[in-house]
Amino acid sequence: MLFSLCFICLTCLATSTLNQETEFECVSMYTQSALQHPQMKNHQIQTKPSRELLSMLSTSNDDTITKIVSEGSEECPKGQVPIHNPKTSVTNNFIYPQQFTKEGRLLRQDRRVYKRIKNKQRTKTKNIHIYSSMLSQKYKKHTSKGFREYNQHYAIIKTFENTTKKWHGAQGLFDINKPRMGQQQYSKAWIWLNYIQGNVMSSIQFGVAVHTRLYGDDRPRLTTLWMAEKQQNGCYNALCPGGYVQVHKSIYPGMVYHKVSVPGGEHHTVHLSVAEDPVTKNWVLTTGTKMIGYWPRETYMAEGASEVYFGGFAGTSMAQTLSPPMGTGDFPTKDLTRSSFIKQLKYVLPDYTVVDINSNEIEYYANDPNCYNVMFLKYVDFDSRETLTFGGPGGHCRL
Repeated sequence: MLFSLCFICLTCLATSTLNQETEFECVSMYTQSALQHPQMKNHQIQTKPSRELLSMLSTSNDDTITKIVSEGSEECPKGQVPIHNPKTSVTNNFIYPQQFTKEGRLLRQDRRVYKRIKNKQRTKTKNIHIYSSMLSQKYKKHTSKGFREYNQHYAIIKTFENTTKKWHGAQGLFDINKPRMGQQQYSKAWIWLNYIQGNVMSSIQFGVAVHTRLYGDDRPRLTTLWMAEKQQNGCYNALCPGGYVQVHKSIYPGMVYHKVSVPGGEHHTVHLSVAEDPVTKNWVLTTGTKMIGYWPRETYMAEGASEVYFGGFAGTSMAQTLSPPMGTGDFPTKDLTRSSFIKQLKYVLPDYTVVDINSNEIEYYANDPNCYNVMFLKYVDFDSRETLTFGGPGGHCRL
């Protein structure tokens, strides 16, 4: 019996070690996949934020940021960076809650309700939403290994459409949740930075996600998704040429967040930001003031983002009918101890100042309020600042 117990323990230890070993691979910073692209031939790697970007991050983050633990894995050796080993392909059909015609015009004929609501028009209403039929963009797949994402549902706030304004970054303090996921399901706390020109879109997306198809488990992880003019399918994390460049030695997209919030109990958070560096013009991913990596200027949004979204997103990786939970799995409330939230919602203006989002320039979007919802609490207090809560149980949801 003792021998059997020892054998079981050794087996478990070996399995655990194997899982840890396959989480990421240390590769040369200078030969990572992102740099293997013709446009990156003369690219100079940025290993740290410029003084100007560091100043932006320092002034935008209050003292609460420094208390947040940004845990990483074991560090890679000097000159190497961690790249997550995915359980499946790294591409997918782009995730976007609107459909464009070939001419680039937004299709509106199928919408049930879609109107702009300014803050002063919402003073007598606790929670007004913008609804619409949700249609994914349909682009030809660029790889036979790509996987599609279905039953896509949003509970977000977003900047107004058709604005001439441009944003040069966005950030937020994410509540780390672990909603119960089945196979082929995903749920994200997410920020989108989109630039649209005609029917072509560039996008940088980031946040905390549970994605059982991509990662092979149900643990929350730092996750990014990007798309560019010549990569319209989009690509997760750091595995596509011409995309995200990893520079930190232990914090990386795909990294697991082991400490998870408990509704009504202790909450664990992480501060994430993407901003254009005023000097290099690269789009830099940071946690607090730590630079994790960046999207190179050669392929991304030279004019800035034309749209910014904040909130929750959930769906499936196969055409099944049940949609997964989002956030805590409960509908949002004003009680931040029990709801999934993103606090300290900010964006970066064209002059590279970081400001709280303007509640007068925000509209709601939830494509099935019977499954998911969002509440924008506006300014809560000095630490939380502009805050939203989101979530829902999922289930049989309409599109």
